[in-house]
Amino acid sequence: MILYADDRNVLVVERNEEALQSKLSLVMKQLENWFLKNDLFINTTKTAAMSFHLCRSKPPFKPRVLLRNTEVKYMPEVKFLGMRITENLS
Repeated sequence: MILYADDRNVLVVERNEEALQSKLSLVMKQLENWFLKNDLFINTTKTAAMSFHLCRSKPPFKPRVLLRNTEVKYMPEVKFLGMRITENLS
């Protein structure tokens, strides 16, 4: 899982779903603290999550992503730096 927050890129990789959820929650708290310490505002309405996956035989695991106690919605496509990126990388 890769999280983009303006210029902050975070990569979270884990095969176990429970471990991924735990690691992701920790990383999101760290991001919130970093933004707070640097006097930056997180626009939760423009924040999206995306799950990239290779295996097409089963749906990808989409862990719960919380940012400032708001659940971040998963999007099948996002626009990032002028490029449209889809969850299947087409």
